[in-house]
Amino acid sequence: MSTSEPPTFYFIHGALHDVTCWATVRSSLSSHGFPTRAVDLPSSGGRAVTSHLEDMAFVRQELETLVRHEEKEVIVATSSYGGMVGSNAVSGLEAGTRRARGEKGGIVYFVFIAAYVVPLGKSLLDMTPEPPAILAPDPTDASRVIVVGPEQVFYNDVPAAVSAPWVARLRPQAVATFMSKMTATVEEGGVVPCTYVVCERDGAVPVRQQEGMFEAGREVSGAEWRLERIGTGHSPWLSDVEGLVALLEKVAGR
Repeated sequence: MSTSEPPTFYFIHGALHDVTCWATVRSSLSSHGFPTRAVDLPSSGGRAVTSHLEDMAFVRQELETLVRHEEKEVIVATSSYGGMVGSNAVSGLEAGTRRARGEKGGIVYFVFIAAYVVPLGKSLLDMTPEPPAILAPDPTDASRVIVVGPEQVFYNDVPAAVSAPWVARLRPQAVATFMSKMTATVEEGGVVPCTYVVCERDGAVPVRQQEGMFEAGREVSGAEWRLERIGTGHSPWLSDVEGLVALLEKVAGR
């Protein structure tokens, strides 16, 4: 990474959440000199979408602005479902690929935070033998799903008084985003180094599944993959901001 200017962190939230989940992490990184950006995915509570590729196109547009127009070096940091959206969005924007063409800026690193590493040609539902029991149809709209017991699924490591505002903010998720197939992945590109952060008390994505996705991604990629661990549930952006920021700064070379 360039030493003249710190990389920009670009955050992608998980299913049912919104951009505000990153606010405290972003504030901490900003106080340490790192620029940050974050996206609010259209599929979470907004208009109906037919594929995760609509989320990906939204992310891709923002990444192209950062990379091609502003020539920024970017670290993409993703949570949960955001991993597949971000992974599908980076092809051709990798810093190594751009340097080979004499261009500045690019994706210099990718971080999966208990996030889905979905292989090329597969969907998120392909990662499990049947739809997860933690999801249920939205009673007001069959094209969307809600989470069952979010206090234990997403926020099992914080007091109820802390999780309650976040439970209230959860939004239904377009079910189609779990069924569409990956058309590109960061690991198949084989250029961008990646870190997988295993959340060791996760109630949404089992630790063994997280470790398996790390191993599968590392096996496919020609770039370096590292495994880190944090002793939290699915949402370290809420329960251990200091620990998560330390891991992110480690990725950035601090």
